[in-house]
Amino acid sequence: MSLSRSPLLIYSAAALNCVVVLATVVVRGWNSAGIHAVARNSARFSALWFVVAFAAPGLVRFIRGLPAATTLLWAWCAAHMVHFASVAVLLSIFERQHVEQHRLQNLLVVLIGSSFVFGATLTAASHSLRHKVLHNISLYAVFVLFTLAFIHNRVPSLRLLAVALGVALVLRVSACIKAAKATPLSVSS
Repeated sequence: MSLSRSPLLIYSAAALNCVVVLATVVVRGWNSAGIHAVARNSARFSALWFVVAFAAPGLVRFIRGLPAATTLLWAWCAAHMVHFASVAVLLSIFERQHVEQHRLQNLLVVLIGSSFVFGATLTAASHSLRHKVLHNISLYAVFVLFTLAFIHNRVPSLRLLAVALGVALVLRVSACIKAAKATPLSVSS
């Protein structure tokens, strides 16, 4: 079974993000600043997976044997679950007071963010029109959130991730346009 068709890629994304988390804890320490760094670094690693998954429809022209876009999206989701776990640790251990003071705001951030992630992932392989619409709304919402986060990043080198997201958008849209041109429209009589 090839890596592109096996769950190994999905598990690898999560495991590698766990390595990022552990390396960050070793370097920065088990304290508030260290776990804030863990949350940032796990999100950055997840963003790299998202760039590849988002660009996959266009990348397939250039990379032979690229795993299916759905598989890549599940790998991104697996990596992002590690980020969610790191944020949960941060909020429950080091930021309890913040959570208690801003319960509604934190609840909305968690619900909206996780809804986009799960919406994009769980509807990725569906063929129903409703699920395709939900998938695209969720996927492009994640794209916008990642792009805005990296455009406004204080670390100039991390703004390159916003550029990578822009390139991924161009690849994705160009593949969609090419596919639309190749598919003839059916005319109802």
